[in-house]
Amino acid sequence: MHTERKLIFFDIDGTIVTEARDGRIIPDSTRTALRKLQQNGHLCFINTGRALAEIDEPILQLQMDGLVCGCGTYITYHDNVLAEHTIPFDLGNRILAALHDCNLEWILESTGAVYYSSQTYHSHIGDFKEEQMGVIPNLFLVTPQDAHDLTFDKFCICDTPGSDTERFLKMFEHDLTFIDRGNGFYEVVPMGYSKASGMQFLMDHFAIAKVDTIAIGDSTNDLPMLSYAGTGIAMGGSAASVLDAADFETDTILQDGLYNAFRYLQLV
Repeated sequence: MHTERKLIFFDIDGTIVTEARDGRIIPDSTRTALRKLQQNGHLCFINTGRALAEIDEPILQLQMDGLVCGCGTYITYHDNVLAEHTIPFDLGNRILAALHDCNLEWILESTGAVYYSSQTYHSHIGDFKEEQMGVIPNLFLVTPQDAHDLTFDKFCICDTPGSDTERFLKMFEHDLTFIDRGNGFYEVVPMGYSKASGMQFLMDHFAIAKVDTIAIGDSTNDLPMLSYAGTGIAMGGSAASVLDAADFETDTILQDGLYNAFRYLQLV
């Protein structure tokens, strides 16, 4: 492995912390790996689809070097904001109107807040709502008549019987990128932003070559960063598309997969 300082990007769910159904555990070996990587001079960044408001305290307490949030829309280094992008009100209002017209369920995500509809959810987004209620301080319920002039960086949608998802995607095909997470669920970001765009920003900022970048993740929204990195690592048990995009597969999170990956690369 090339021994220059590495710029390393970590997904959160399924990579650093187990999924909610598994108790949201951060293995001790993961904490050890992160500490040793930083002690050895490498730069460690969270690279997540979550907006800043959705990152919970146990993740922030890991004291990473910085954060790439909202698929590249918000980037920090040692608590300094290096870059941020918010969807303009005009586009945001058109999006909100179209979500209503196309009968799509949604969650809006931003640096300072998370917004859900006050109406009953029937899709997977309702599970997110239940999980986040009482956990995220700045979580707000929005009535249909108040769904305008909201500040958000990205959002997620899910279809239900009666949704016109195709019409919505067509309406904003030149403004937004749609990440298909399966089962009618899409993560939606402004055109030109992704986990990979956040990586490139930091590569430029630190003057670190692509060969010295590493990304580790487990889900389809990690595909851009796994493909873009000099070395892409898939957590054990990842989907086939994730395994195809990675250079190698490590063990599962509870089998010390993160630590083992960096031991294999001789960085810890």
